[in-house]
Amino acid sequence: MATPAIFDFCEARKTFNQVVHSVAEENSLDPYKEFIQDFAASESEKRVAADQAFRDVLHELCVLSDGCEVYKNFICQSIEAAQSDLISTSVPFLLLTDAFDVMPLDQCEVLFNLVEDKVRVWKSSAFYVTGKNFLLRMCNDLLRRLSKSQNTVFCGRIQLFLSRLFPLAEKSALNLMSQFNIENVTLYNQAKSEQSNSPEKKEGEGDVKTESMEVEDGEADKPKEVPIDYNLYRKFWSLQDYFRKPSQCYEKKFWSVFVSNAEAVFAAFSSSKLDDLKSSKKTPSLRMGTLEPDSFFAKYLTSEKLLDLQLNDSNFRRYVLLQFLIIFQYLRASVKFKTPAQSLTDDQSGWMKAQTEAIYQLIRETPPDGEKFARTVEHMLEREEHWNQWKNDGCPDFEKKPEEGDSKKSRRPKRRRVGDDLQITGGKVVKMGNPELTKLWNLHPSNMEACKAEDRMFLPTLEEFFQEAIEQNDPVNLVEEEYRSTNDQTFQWKALRLLARRSPLFFTNSATPALELKVYLNAMLGKLAKQMPREGSEEMKTGVEDEEEIKEGEEEAHNSTQPVEETEPEPEHRDIVLNKHIIRSVADKIGGDWKKVAVELRIPDEDITFFDSEGGSGADLANRVITIWMESDPEKNTAESLRLALKEVGLSEVADTLAVPS
Repeated sequence: MATPAIFDFCEARKTFNQVVHSVAEENSLDPYKEFIQDFAASESEKRVAADQAFRDVLHELCVLSDGCEVYKNFICQSIEAAQSDLISTSVPFLLLTDAFDVMPLDQCEVLFNLVEDKVRVWKSSAFYVTGKNFLLRMCNDLLRRLSKSQNTVFCGRIQLFLSRLFPLAEKSALNLMSQFNIENVTLYNQAKSEQSNSPEKKEGEGDVKTESMEVEDGEADKPKEVPIDYNLYRKFWSLQDYFRKPSQCYEKKFWSVFVSNAEAVFAAFSSSKLDDLKSSKKTPSLRMGTLEPDSFFAKYLTSEKLLDLQLNDSNFRRYVLLQFLIIFQYLRASVKFKTPAQSLTDDQSGWMKAQTEAIYQLIRETPPDGEKFARTVEHMLEREEHWNQWKNDGCPDFEKKPEEGDSKKSRRPKRRRVGDDLQITGGKVVKMGNPELTKLWNLHPSNMEACKAEDRMFLPTLEEFFQEAIEQNDPVNLVEEEYRSTNDQTFQWKALRLLARRSPLFFTNSATPALELKVYLNAMLGKLAKQMPREGSEEMKTGVEDEEEIKEGEEEAHNSTQPVEETEPEPEHRDIVLNKHIIRSVADKIGGDWKKVAVELRIPDEDITFFDSEGGSGADLANRVITIWMESDPEKNTAESLRLALKEVGLSEVADTLAVPS
């Protein structure tokens, strides 16, 4: 017997590298498909060598090639190979990760187009489970390399891609604990007045000298509509610390400083309002289309020399006013992870409400399209409230899962064709003037025979229906009393109907008064058990038991209602079993006192009101109350319970009729 050849990974890797090189050069998988079929090795060995060969070839392409198109084509071939189960599904993600690690940022932005275009491939069942963590790690590595101020658009594309890749309820991106990015610190010049910036200093805010800002030569002659000094500069930029960490506003010392600084900024905005004419004079080239109208900055510039220009810029004003609206919404919102101490007083809530209205008015007055921008902001903040409520509820899944019964309901039985139904009649079709009636009438040659068909027999046999109940009543099976079928009211109702239709035992004469329904069924089950066909017998008996056996069963049923313990002394009275005749006689004696009895029997107040609104004599209403009370719990609501209730309301004479001397 020949020994199998040992797999040499190094030699196989070189061979696979040559074949994969041809795939990259020809931009086709055909050479690789022909090679992989003839290569002598196990599937796992070929898979390991092929995965490594694809990564080696990509590294060589990154060294030798300068363009991104070569990488794109090669990665697309790896995706096709993974879909054909020629390589592992993780290989395309490893190739993307390797490419982004060795490429400069300008080429990474071009290659990222491929990642965005293949989002449907990444979300398919073959790639999603394997590749979602690779893609998340790759995107996070890119974001660490990028600058939020220099590569703002590229960072936004990465964030949008992740939002398309992962489901809406993905827990890893929801910030469930409502944490803030406190590392986002805005630096500004605080050297001139360190003490005035302290929140503990409640008085002396005005002690800070009003110093003029340093300006470039030629700027001093320009008229300033807003008086810009260092005091305003410090108050303005100190607000960014509250915006990055709103929770400190719940402390009194910080809140007073926040209110003072915010009012100073609002006063500066209100004293100098912008208009479209002024904006058009400052930027005439904007109308000519030489500048981009949607220019923005990802990070604030906090130079003292720029504050004058910033306060007269419409976009800058909108950024700051929107920050105020966001922090106001957070402070007033009900957040799941807020502590009990993080709550506002009525004065604080009233101040924020008044300032919110003033902010919206400033936004409407800020050109261009102030009204439209204000409506957009209101809509965004309203949606933010819904998101906050969704997070407070534990972020439930948005996808509605089908219920268990929906799949069964959707399965409809196969509908027979009309021709199949009419063939049964042998071609003799009776026209009824309506297609549906004609179809229904001609389902069977004889309607009477159709009614007698076996599929029309919906009534079960005695053996089928009572088999389980008889087994439960057998002492050998040790089934507790409370778990037996005879306690179920639905079973009791069905059992009586079935006995009336199929058992002659239901109509036997009996001298015993009306028994409790459960006791009666237990006695009937004992009789049916003796008639059930056993092993070796042919069928169930259909005749009536002899007179002695019937009397014996009645005595057993009657004795089952009596007390079992013989050591206790016999009571002075023995209870009778309530039936409609006894209830009627008691109700006639109660008469107008039926409400007292109903309250004592704990009938709900709404039911008493309903009975009273229907009208009728007191005896009829008492009859209804007692009947409903007894049927609600036949085991507990007995004649003895009713007798005690009548005594409690002062109807002792009526109560004595419910007990017979022993």
